[in-house]
Amino acid sequence: MAGTEPRPEASARPRRIRIARALLVAALIAVLLPLMLLAFIVMFDWNRAKPWLATRASAALGRAVAIDGDFDVAWQWRRGDGDDAAWSPGLRLRASGVRVANADWARTPSAASFERLEVDVRALPLLWHRIDMPTVRVAGPYIDVERRADGSDNWSFESAGSGPHAWSVELGDVVFDAGEVDVRDAQRELDVHATIEPLAAPIAFGERVEGDDPSTRRDVIQRVGRAAAQRLRDAAAEREQRRAERGRPVKPPPYRFGFTAKGTLAGMDVSGKGRFGGVLALREPEPFPLRADIDVGSTQIALTGTITDPTSADAVDMRLWISGRNLADLYDILGIPLPKSPPYATVGRLAGHFRPNRTSLRYEDFSARVGGSDLAGTLTYRSGEPRPTLSGDVDSTLLRLRDLGAVVGAGSAEDRAARGDRAAQPAGRVLPTEPFDVEHWHAADADVHFSGKRVIRNEEQPISDVDTRIRMQDGVLTLEPLRFGMAGGRVDGRVRIDSGPHPAKGSVKLAARKLALARLFEASDGLSKSLGQVNGDIELDGAGNSIAAILGSADGSLKVVMADGEVSESTIEKAGLNVLNTFFAKLRGDPPVHIDCAAAVFTVEDGRAVADLFVFDTENARIDIEGAIDLGDEKLDLVLRPRASGLRMLTLRSPLRVAGTFEHVDVSVEKKQLLLRVGAAIGLGVAAAPAAAVVPLIAPGSDEEKQCAPLLAEVGRKGAKPEAKPRAKAATKAATKAKGARK
Repeated sequence: MAGTEPRPEASARPRRIRIARALLVAALIAVLLPLMLLAFIVMFDWNRAKPWLATRASAALGRAVAIDGDFDVAWQWRRGDGDDAAWSPGLRLRASGVRVANADWARTPSAASFERLEVDVRALPLLWHRIDMPTVRVAGPYIDVERRADGSDNWSFESAGSGPHAWSVELGDVVFDAGEVDVRDAQRELDVHATIEPLAAPIAFGERVEGDDPSTRRDVIQRVGRAAAQRLRDAAAEREQRRAERGRPVKPPPYRFGFTAKGTLAGMDVSGKGRFGGVLALREPEPFPLRADIDVGSTQIALTGTITDPTSADAVDMRLWISGRNLADLYDILGIPLPKSPPYATVGRLAGHFRPNRTSLRYEDFSARVGGSDLAGTLTYRSGEPRPTLSGDVDSTLLRLRDLGAVVGAGSAEDRAARGDRAAQPAGRVLPTEPFDVEHWHAADADVHFSGKRVIRNEEQPISDVDTRIRMQDGVLTLEPLRFGMAGGRVDGRVRIDSGPHPAKGSVKLAARKLALARLFEASDGLSKSLGQVNGDIELDGAGNSIAAILGSADGSLKVVMADGEVSESTIEKAGLNVLNTFFAKLRGDPPVHIDCAAAVFTVEDGRAVADLFVFDTENARIDIEGAIDLGDEKLDLVLRPRASGLRMLTLRSPLRVAGTFEHVDVSVEKKQLLLRVGAAIGLGVAAAPAAAVVPLIAPGSDEEKQCAPLLAEVGRKGAKPEAKPRAKAATKAATKAKGARK
């Protein structure tokens, strides 16, 4: 008899029952487990978990964490970031008396301490050893920030563990409360204490209230001009409009806290006050408002703007006002080497971001007034190794060299006193002796393009259309190319000063073309109405820590030529000492005398410039000038030999001697015996080589070449006696040795 097989319905029923039971158990677990977990969270004495939590927190931060007060945990559901974000389970941790240990070398035992600390933690990321804290609320915080001279700091945390069991920390919003902050930086010689207090009521961003101190802002705008401030406001409005068009309008939240700060920086007193917002968003950057007025020594700083995530491209967006007594004081504040100056004021926009070793800040669309000079442009500061860099473009409508003369030690005694130069210019010295501040040259590199419409060296002889690239690389300052207009002509060349050797080494190479004689000597009677163009070359190399020292030890050459010009007859007569002719020239209106050619070639050795060729040829007279100029001692000793052509009522045939210092020059009749001694000492003579040296200064085929060709050919044929040139060299060496003995 065949067996009876079970029906399909009968075999499927137990299977369905088993599935139903499994689903019921899973549902009960899904419901009961959260309830049990919630009951555990509510009923458990979390103070017993403090050691475990402190250990985990210490491992995550790499610093010992202690919880001295009560600790509690509450369950919560938290919605994620974004409009369509889902809800997720989380915890709210509340602790009092929380301390984070400081570095073992720090001055205080705690790097941070909080009277109360409330932290929201997402639950699910804990499974992956990640502590995700969307919100942290601190009450009664004390923060200690320290850095030693060797660069080590107490804010760099390193996890004590690594590998699959290491914990990572993610931080979102930080909500502030009243507290205190200490900042000590041995590298910057900074020691400041700040106190934070909640405002009585929130203050809208941009709103001015009673108690604000606008003096710095007002003083800067009065000196720089209201147009500069208006340009910044217009630029800010344009940025806001662009953000709105992209659907990203930015309206900073109100100020909620005020602060006061006091301390020292590099020996200067520091004091400040201001206000800022209540929440600093680190994960989803939002504008954090900040307003401050800070005094550092004689420097006043005011700023208003926002800070977002320090790692974002525009973490800082502020208007910045600065005024002070000396630009060089900003080195201790900003770490950027700037020249000494008279009182200054500047306003601009500060933008950029902060990143470890990659901070980038732009001072955009700034306007500045330095003494009587104006500056404008954009500069970018970038941190990095081995040095930070400063780059950008700076323009000037009017620049007075005395305002920035400390770059080369220039300016009057009053100018030097105004900018705080350490050393006074010695009496009787003309060349600047102020030492270069080479110590700061190695603090940062620079690459700045500068253009100046009008640069005032002195009121009678302005420089125009300056265009140069200023670079500082590893302590080497270069201005190359250096181009500017002067006396109706152009000057091109370069300047280089290397602060590495001791003393520093400097070199200058300049080529001047088509400088108008009249404009070169506008203040000189008799030459101010002259005609003619001057061409010249300067090549000098020296060593020293000031302009005077470099020139006083320089080697090189000076070459000047002028052709086809005119000068007043009285000037020529004075040079020839024709007394009566000078008188009659005045009576008949001082007619001009045509200059066929004037040329000079100086060889410079150890700061002593010897005239290899110095001749002034006109239709009425020729003047041969022989001698030397000592750049180190600032003395000159020249002999002028006038050779008049034509009849003169009274001519003193004796040569003229021009001697003295750069500050006081004396002109006297040279007697024969003295002339012989001077001639023997300086090695008189004209050689063919110096005459040929000025030929490149004359454009081929020009009228100037036609005018100078006869004179240069004559002196070239005349040459010098074979022993004349060696005698000049020997005299130069003897003079150099004597000068060294005097020093």
